[in-house]
Amino acid sequence: MKRDVYAYITTVTLVIAFGFSAFLIYSDNVLPFTTQATVKTTSVNVVPEVKGYIQELFVHEGEKVAPGTALFQIDPQPYQIEKQKSQAAVVKMKSRWTQAQNYLRRVKSLSKDSSVSKEALDDAQSDETIAYAEYLSAQASLKMAQLNLDRTLVKAKEISIVTNLSFTEGMYASPLISVIHLVKDGKQWIEADFTEKGLSALQRDQEVNIVYDALPNKVFRGKISSIDQAISSGLSDPDHLGEITSETRWIRPQQKIRVRVIPLQKLNSIVAGSRASVMLRGGSIISDSWMRLLSWLRFIY
Repeated sequence: MKRDVYAYITTVTLVIAFGFSAFLIYSDNVLPFTTQATVKTTSVNVVPEVKGYIQELFVHEGEKVAPGTALFQIDPQPYQIEKQKSQAAVVKMKSRWTQAQNYLRRVKSLSKDSSVSKEALDDAQSDETIAYAEYLSAQASLKMAQLNLDRTLVKAKEISIVTNLSFTEGMYASPLISVIHLVKDGKQWIEADFTEKGLSALQRDQEVNIVYDALPNKVFRGKISSIDQAISSGLSDPDHLGEITSETRWIRPQQKIRVRVIPLQKLNSIVAGSRASVMLRGGSIISDSWMRLLSWLRFIY
């Protein structure tokens, strides 16, 4: 009796082992499956275009902002002074240009009856041209001064969420350092690394099952949006000699191919960097059943 129990247990164990092995072979070639998937998003590093001390912060960590929302204000006083200096230069150059124009008109009038030399007329024309160029340069400097003054108030350009806010009022900001990081609201995708054996089964727009580690006992849907056509090890660098990788193992590890998956359901509880498992759905219930079982197992590990 005891021997029969052991035989039964052994048989069941072998059946499960063989069944699981068959499933792995099938999934590798027909229904690719991976646990190496990560939620990704795009972020905008808000770098000021002018330098100065931060006078005021208008947003807080985790705040959702709309296009045109003021993020922070750099002390505008130095740029206001620069603008006033540029305005004064414009007035000065305009006065000089007007004076040069009036002088040129007088010289032209006198040149008609040869009261002035041709050289004096040429000098007057040259002086008027130079004065006009200086006036245009002063106007350009004023526009730049106004632009820099406007740039002291930094605004959001699209709907996004403030994250990693490490600067405070009174800190010095420059065009070399990000003051605020903005994560684009609702723009997420999954980067899944499948073994190359199943590459032939993966096609664009195919539906996949997704299980997030952060949301156990739930299976979500997604679609393949693209399949990377190259990875770093497959690119040849023309500036270096070929690199040969030594492999001593009889069975080498399988290469991974990156696939981008777009979830069909927006989840506010999933943050960029969350881990997930992805499996091609196919036309059978194998994928649905396995991913449902996997979602239950996420309660345990």
